[in-house]
Amino acid sequence: MSRKSQIAAAVLALLAFGVPPQETQAAMIFHRGNTAEPDSLDPHLTTSGYAGNIIFDMFVGLTTLDSKANLLPGAAESWTISPDGKTYTFKIRKGMLWSDGTPVTAEDFAYAFRRTMDPKTASRAAPMLYMISNAREINSGKAPVESLGVRAVDTSTFEVKLLNPTPYFLELIAHRCYPVPRWAIEKFGKDWTKPANIVVNGAFKLAEWTPQSQIRLVRNPKFFANDTVKLDEVIFYPTEDQNSALKRYRADELDVIVNFPPSQYEWLKENLPKDLTSTQNYGLLYYTFNTRKAPFNDPRVRNALAMTLDREMFVDKIMRGGELAAYSLIPEVMRKGYVPPPSPWHNVPMAERMTKAKALLAEAGYGPDKPLRFTFRYNTDDIQRRVALAAAQVWKTMGVESQLQNSELNILNADLRNGDYEVARYQWFAEYADPTSFLYLLESTTVGDNHSKYNNPEYDAVMQKVYQEADIAKRTNLMREAEAIALRDSPITPINFYVSKRLAKPYVKGMDANPRGINISRYVTIER
Repeated sequence: MSRKSQIAAAVLALLAFGVPPQETQAAMIFHRGNTAEPDSLDPHLTTSGYAGNIIFDMFVGLTTLDSKANLLPGAAESWTISPDGKTYTFKIRKGMLWSDGTPVTAEDFAYAFRRTMDPKTASRAAPMLYMISNAREINSGKAPVESLGVRAVDTSTFEVKLLNPTPYFLELIAHRCYPVPRWAIEKFGKDWTKPANIVVNGAFKLAEWTPQSQIRLVRNPKFFANDTVKLDEVIFYPTEDQNSALKRYRADELDVIVNFPPSQYEWLKENLPKDLTSTQNYGLLYYTFNTRKAPFNDPRVRNALAMTLDREMFVDKIMRGGELAAYSLIPEVMRKGYVPPPSPWHNVPMAERMTKAKALLAEAGYGPDKPLRFTFRYNTDDIQRRVALAAAQVWKTMGVESQLQNSELNILNADLRNGDYEVARYQWFAEYADPTSFLYLLESTTVGDNHSKYNNPEYDAVMQKVYQEADIAKRTNLMREAEAIALRDSPITPINFYVSKRLAKPYVKGMDANPRGINISRYVTIER
């Protein structure tokens, strides 16, 4: 569809939503590259960032983020926290409406929290909220959903009771437990997120979803801050193919892209300096081992493969975008006083690492007469292919035979969740600025996002102490203890810390660089 046709379609869509004709004369459309096709647009069924970008535009939680990803009041105009830090009381904005005109109430949030924790929902985000009273028991099927520590005190007052003080709770709920329309879900079931059925409380509403092509959102005139929204329409395009994304950007088909070939980075810095932005963020790329499958249930095998990876070569020679080699699970930009435990082999020369790795494999029963063989999974992406080839070459020098297999990101996501893999690459972007956002990935109860299927009672016990500890210094030491166990056992091994790299046309305003890599479209304007 040409831009002229898109503008015409936007005008018709806006008229359908009741926007006066004078506001549609020059529809402002934002063409946004978005990495991959979303796995879901149900806020309670996905934790992927590329789905999250769209969900942030359609839904507003109790709290939200500003253009620089700082915390702001969202659907709640204010809140109070009890002296012991365990009870949060939120006041819902007066006059706030769903896109169909129904008032947004405290009960909508009670329903959302309960739906997230209900095991029937199978929400991957549920374990992130185990700090809420009875959440763990409900999610494991041991307690009724109604016993969750949330309640609508009245139509505009919502209360949450926590088991322990949780300093990052307000940050977490900016991403999680968005309100959802109970009546639409009960009427349409899984089809409630289709354009004809969806009801939202955010700045934009879904108008069209053409798989592997585009997702089109139009402005929601019922949004509580609609008078501050400048865009009339946002179109998200899956841009998993980096070369194609860059071509479309340079052809002015896309206003923003967040991935491009790393080989073009130096050229872009020289030729499109006003378009290019690079910022350290809260992201970690890691390799995960399926600890439920032999031989990756053996930490000697996992450590042998992990310690021989030349992370500095990966970031300096292949990625070349300012990424940092990682020997901790916690990105440097978010540590804020947290000092990770030392990696067992970070400062060991590579030659010694190789010798040690071969010895570990021999101890585990692998060698020239019985080579270790496995399949390494990665998503269809040129940079990940090149890093995987480099890793495979290193492993080959140890007599290890790794077969590389690529797939679309959503397929890889599903297979990792289901444990249908041996070794794979993956990434995680923090939900909140606290080390537990990464340490959480290895808890045995983290069913959806613990791709390694790591189950270590020692690790779980330390993490429970972390959640219960109010003293900052003691809590920090406990997090270090947990990470030390993780680095020792290597169910996952960190590879690099991400940077938020993007190309944005100079006329795109309001996409401020920030370590979360989150830019909500309600703050964006097009100033040609």
